[in-house]
Amino acid sequence: MNILQKYVEKMKRLRIDRAHGTAPNKPVLLLAIIELIEHGQIRENKISPSPSLFEIFMKYWSIVTDRRPNLALPFFHLKSDGFWHLHANAGYETALSVVTQIKTVSRLREIIAHASFDDDLFVLFTNASDREVIRETLIDTYFADFKQAIESLITEEQQINNYSQRLIQQVDYVFTSEHPAVTDETENEVRTQGFRKAIMRIYDYTCVVCQLHVLTMDGASATEAAHIIPFNVSHNNDIRNGISLCRLHHWSFDNGLISLDRNYEVIVSNLMLERGPSEWLLTTLRGKSILLPEYDELYPAQEALAWHREKTFII
Repeated sequence: MNILQKYVEKMKRLRIDRAHGTAPNKPVLLLAIIELIEHGQIRENKISPSPSLFEIFMKYWSIVTDRRPNLALPFFHLKSDGFWHLHANAGYETALSVVTQIKTVSRLREIIAHASFDDDLFVLFTNASDREVIRETLIDTYFADFKQAIESLITEEQQINNYSQRLIQQVDYVFTSEHPAVTDETENEVRTQGFRKAIMRIYDYTCVVCQLHVLTMDGASATEAAHIIPFNVSHNNDIRNGISLCRLHHWSFDNGLISLDRNYEVIVSNLMLERGPSEWLLTTLRGKSILLPEYDELYPAQEALAWHREKTFII
């Protein structure tokens, strides 16, 4: 038996709870991990119980069951199948060695730093054809009745990820505010989600103005991907025409109450009245430097900011 066939057989015989009907937790978790590996979001054999993992887990879960999801259960109990290994946070090695179950994600993250696969299984996951064999095995074994819906989800997520990657690659070209950066017939939902994914990756789900970072375990964020020149004006999803803003500062930016100068510092309109807690007042932001991407080629385009100051900002 070769290595691929060995793990195919293991996937067919996952130890799952059948006391209350077949529990799909483990195969759903594996499908989610496979997708993150395929999209380059997991590049080494260290799988963390992260919001991005839970976000994908939820998408598959909602297709196959209406039961309450709990990422902690499969993440912990997959170790019983022999190819999944848990690694404790510093100081929690003893706790991990004696605990028999973990029921909440908060407790999971407290004790466990990450998990890993058998090395030879992870190598299979990094190979496209081997990965697809394992994925098809999981779908056919556990989700045959939902195969079409799952395959549609996989296709859509691939389109979103590919579009997101293309947007990031657009920085190799000169920015223009007059023409769309991507001119194909990509579906609106794919464009929207792809733009959001690219901006959230670049700014790590953080508001560039106030640096608020709130991210739940289901992938929901307090920040949004904002166009500098509105999409309905520019039809331009170039990531240099985007920034990450919390809802308050997104609304303020779109309505011209704040903008950014050439030095990427906040400018605030004088033509407004505001009152409330001082930490939320827009006027306290005046002259504040924004959070910028790690690489300067990803910075907001000066042409886009100039357009916003001229067309949107209320002087």
